[in-house]
This record gives sequence, C-alpha cells and structure tokens, in this order.
Amino acid sequence: MSILYGDDPLNADHIDILGRERIVKRVVSSLNVIRSRTPSAVAALVGPWGSGKTTLLAQVEDVLTGDGEWQVARYNPWSYPSLETAVPAFFSELRNALPAGTRGSKAREAIGGWLSRLAPAGDLSSVAGPNLSGPAQVIADLVTGDRSPEKLRAEAEELLRELSTPVLMLVDDLDRLGPDELLMTFKLVRLLGRLPNVYYLLSYDEKTLEDLLMRTGLVAQDKSRAREYMEKMVQLRLDIPTMLPDERLTLVNAVLDEVLGNHRMRLSARDLRRMSVGWQKCLDIYINQPRAAKRLFTQVDAAWTDVEGEVDFVDFVHMTFLRTFEPRVYDLVERHSDELLSAGASVLGVKPKETHEQRWDRWIKSITTEGARHPNKVADLLAELFVPLRSARDKMEFGSAAMADIANRRGVGHPDYFYRYTQTGVPVQDIAERTVLASLRELRDDAPGPALIKVEAKLKEDPQLVVSKILRNSPGSELPAEGLMKLLARTYEAMGAKEHGIQASRPSWVALNLAAHVLSETPDDAVALIKASTESAEGLTLVCDLLRQQMRAVSEDQHWRDLIDKVRTHVAELIQADLKAAFAPTADGRDLERAFRNVYALRDLTSEAEVRDLLWALIDREATWNVGDVLAAILPLGMGSTGEDEWITVGDVEAETVEWLLGIEKVASILDVSPAPYGSRRSEARFDNPPTLEERKPLALEGFRHILYYFRNQQS
Repeated sequence: MSILYGDDPLNADHIDILGRERIVKRVVSSLNVIRSRTPSAVAALVGPWGSGKTTLLAQVEDVLTGDGEWQVARYNPWSYPSLETAVPAFFSELRNALPAGTRGSKAREAIGGWLSRLAPAGDLSSVAGPNLSGPAQVIADLVTGDRSPEKLRAEAEELLRELSTPVLMLVDDLDRLGPDELLMTFKLVRLLGRLPNVYYLLSYDEKTLEDLLMRTGLVAQDKSRAREYMEKMVQLRLDIPTMLPDERLTLVNAVLDEVLGNHRMRLSARDLRRMSVGWQKCLDIYINQPRAAKRLFTQVDAAWTDVEGEVDFVDFVHMTFLRTFEPRVYDLVERHSDELLSAGASVLGVKPKETHEQRWDRWIKSITTEGARHPNKVADLLAELFVPLRSARDKMEFGSAAMADIANRRGVGHPDYFYRYTQTGVPVQDIAERTVLASLRELRDDAPGPALIKVEAKLKEDPQLVVSKILRNSPGSELPAEGLMKLLARTYEAMGAKEHGIQASRPSWVALNLAAHVLSETPDDAVALIKASTESAEGLTLVCDLLRQQMRAVSEDQHWRDLIDKVRTHVAELIQADLKAAFAPTADGRDLERAFRNVYALRDLTSEAEVRDLLWALIDREATWNVGDVLAAILPLGMGSTGEDEWITVGDVEAETVEWLLGIEKVASILDVSPAPYGSRRSEARFDNPPTLEERKPLALEGFRHILYYFRNQQS
C-alpha cells in the first residue's frame, strides 16, 4: 500500500518507519491507568497538523481491540454534513461499541431508548431545527431530565457500570471543525459522555483548537481562557513528541524509495550525496512531520512522469519543495531567473560592481521579504541550485565547468532546462530530451522517423539549443556520425540564417562546432564523411566553412592537418566545378551568390592567383556575368534593427578582397569609373527582402569607387 496518497493513516507495513511504537505503548498504558482510577475520563492526543495523530489512533485501536480489554468506538464529527446528523451518530457509535453479552445488550437497548425519546424518527433534526440552538437545547433537556426519563438514564448508567469491558470513544479531526461544530462536540463529550465505563480519546492540534475557541463567544479573544476551557475538558493530555532527526530521515527515505520504485529509478551515489546536502541545508527543518514528507513526495511522484528524462531528479525534488512549502520564494526565483541563470542583466537592484557579500545579503533580504519561514536555509538551498548564488555564498567564482556540469545533468540552474521545472514539462520553445535521443537512434539506424523530423525543424529554428542537446546526449562512441553530417548538410544554410538573421550570409558556428566534433570523434571515417557531405550544395558550403575554420584554428592539431591534406584536392575541384556551373548561361544570381560563398575556401585550399585566374577566365569566356555582377555577389549582407523594425542591410566591399580576387586596377579599367571619397556616400540602403544582384550592383559600384580612391591615395 502506498505511503504517499491521501490523508489516510499509515498502515501496518509502514508503522515501524516512524518509530512510534513507544508512543502507542505509552498511550495504551495511560488509558489502562485512568481506567483503574476513575469510571470515566477524557484523554487527548495532542500534536500539530501532519504529526501522524490519525495513524497513532489507528495503532492504539489495533492494540486495544487485539487485547480484548477494551471496546473501541470511532467518532469523527468532521465526517457528517451537519450537526443534525453528527449528534445521533455520536450515540449510535457509542451504542454499537457496547459488547454483545446480556448486560451489553441491555445497555445498548437503554441508550437506544434514550435516543428514541429525543428523536422518534431516528434523527435529531426533528427536534433540533436548522439553527445551532436546537441541538444545544436537546442536550440541555437530556441532562436535566426534562425530556429524558430518569429511569432510562439510571438503568443505562447501572448497566454500563457493570460492564467488564470498558468503551473507548476515539474522536478524531477536531481541528477540522468550525467553531460551533467544535463546541457541540465538546458538549456531547462533556455533558452526555459522563457515563460509567465510557472513556474518550480526543485528537487535535492545540493551536488550531485555541484559535477556534477564540472565535466563539465562550472565550472571546482570550487565549488563556481557551486553554483553561481545554484543561477542564481534558483530564489526561498525551503529547506527540517531535520526530527525532533519525526518524525524519527514515521517513523521508521510505517515501523517496516508494517514488523511485514507482518509476523504476535508482539514484547514483553522486545524486544521493546531492539529496543529502539539500536535506541538511534546508529540507530537514521543514520536513518535521509525517504529513510534510508525504506532501512533498506525493507532488514529486505525481509530476515526475511529465518530466522524466527531461530534468534532474534531485533538482526537481528541491524545486518541488520550494513550490510546495515556500511558494512565494518559488515565484521570486521565476521572476529573477535572468540573474540566477546569468542569462542577462541582473535584477533586484543589483549594481554592476556588487560584491559577493552584497549579492548574498540582498538575496537573504528578498527571501525574508517573501515571508520564508527560514530565509537562510532557503538561500542555502538556492545556492546549491544556481551558480551565481553559490558564488555569492562561497565568495568565489565558479568557472564554465560548473555550468557544464549543471547542463549535463539537465539541472534547473541552466537556461536550457530552467523552464522545464517551472512549467513541469517541456515548453513549446524547447525540445524534449527523449525526442533528441530518439532522433539520434533514427540517424544511427538510417531510419528517419517523427523524432528526426521534429529535431530537424527545431535545428533550423534554434540551432544552439538542439546542438547542445545532441552533444550532451551522444557520447563519442555512440555518435551517429554519418547521419549527423547529412543532417547538418541539409540544415546548414537555415542554421546560418537563424544565427545571423539573413539567408546565405555567414557561417553557422554552432553547426561547424558540431561537425568538427563529429569528425574528431570518428577519425577513421572523417575523409569518407567529408566526401559524402559535399555531394549537396549546402553540404559543400558546410565543408568549405569547416575547413577554413580548422585551417585557422588548429594549426598544431595533426589530425586536422592530415585530414585537410587528404581532402584538399577533392574539395577544391568541387568548388571550381561549382563556380563554372554558376557562370553557365542557365545559371541565375542565386547560383552565383552560393558559389562565391565557397571562393574563400578555394583560395585557402589553393592560392589567390589560382582563384583569380579562374574567375577572369570565366568572366571573359562565358560572358554570363560581368565584373559588376561579381562585385555585387561578394557584397556582405546584414541585419539592421531599431528594436521594433528590422531590415536587411548591404555592407561594403572590402579592398583586400577585391584585390586578391580580381585586382583593383584591373576592375577599375574594365568598369571605367572614377574614384570617390566616402564623404560622397549615399544613405544606407534598406531592404525588406534579400536584394537581387541588380539591386546590389549600384551599391557595389559606389563602394568600389571609394576603394579605388583610398587605394590610389595609398599608392601615391
């Protein structure tokens, strides 16, 4: 049976984990003592909400009924919809608890006759009426004998006095009643309950009962009078002691084990250490009653299915704790996630040169303002979850390794995963880890499916997000290298456009980093992978940008030097063929633009002279494109924005590029243009869509005149 769900008492399978047998023995022993001292008494089991009172009552009942020394009745006034039904139920429970022997049967008949005189129809509503004065008057009449024959009362008392087995009435959940319901229940116990061999064990939270009594006219707002009233009601007070640290830990381990078992999980030694740290720093002081432990892990168990595999379990427990026990602090974390994730400008009034101590003090103050019961403890827990607060608390900086660790375990302190915790699931703008894993399996098996379709679409929309997840979920030995290179080739242009805001503009650094990782992890297959990637136009561009990146960044890396040498001729020939195709009579401006994306790689793989000779040969021989078209094709495009509006901009032709690609003076002689200083430049051109070659040509020619002006000035 589950420990977690519902508010029912724990069953026998779970009793020992609380170490409450000693309390049960004390209660039973005390009841046996008062039985020997007085013919009737009221005892009370007192403990705060969630301390396990109902479970203890159930254990006491089991022991007493098992010994056969008591007859036990249960009365829960909270279970009845009205006083009119609760009052007769009190008599009914008492009557039904009487033993079945001759004297018990007669006592049952006497009490039954007693009640029937009050309510012939079997329900006090016939005499009580809808208001509270009715039942109260009935009780008063009963006690005074105005409506209860003394003969029936005396007979019932005599028969009860001669019973060999006393009756114990367990009255639970008094702290859930309203003020008037509570007073009525006390009157039943106090005025009607003083029958021989009838004892009562009440169960309640003292603070709640005092608050309820202070809302009645009986004690007004005087707390001391409320206590005095309770002292008159209860002759024997039995307090539930606070759970010992070991008992709390045992209970938490039990409910944690149930959650793990429900989801067929096992925590690593490292995760168990992290759970222990969270417990010691914060949770221990909050999880001080059985209900608190059930409350926390019931939330975890119910919600884990929605996030399993998408978040870190330990972090999820800690965030669920905050949401359940300190919801205003949880809201504070959501409001100031930018600072906690180091994803943007600080908030909460943080200053640029704020010290670690100042930041820590500021957060303690903010947590206190939100009404946290234990601000320092909560701050300590947050410091375990979020690196900026850990730095502030420990007065030291944590490097990128700390954030990488959080990312690898999908922790709440990383921007890629934070909103999975606050949304209890994968947000629309995110992509599920299970989807990424499934897509990698599909790539590995060369069996494209729905997961790969989702990943490919998301890769074009948010390259950084998807690539980071691919890297975290795909160790080198399991990397579907061929499939990933094909995927990058298909999406490379769209990824670059997303990163830079414009199609066919600049390299996608995210894609290049993943491609470099793939080829580094699979050195034996790297040549074949590169050649396979160059079979498509986008794949060729990917390879060209990758080789240029590596030729500049890893001159000491023997693997890459060898790899570049092995593919140099193959890739150069493909670029040359692509350029020749772009100058064919059937080609259009987009073909020329795409081909010139790779002309820089051709220069790095061959030489400037070889590229220049090829271009002039194509310009002179094919006559499809002239020099002005070529200048227009190499104009860089960019994005402009005011924050509200966006547009496409056209950058300047670089003098160095024109010189090595075509030769500045040769271009000038063919175009027959005069130099012009930058002071004569027109205003910046703006476009809603990528401009065509024809639209760019005037800008290219204007830019070239400026280049020519400064080039000749430098030569003179």
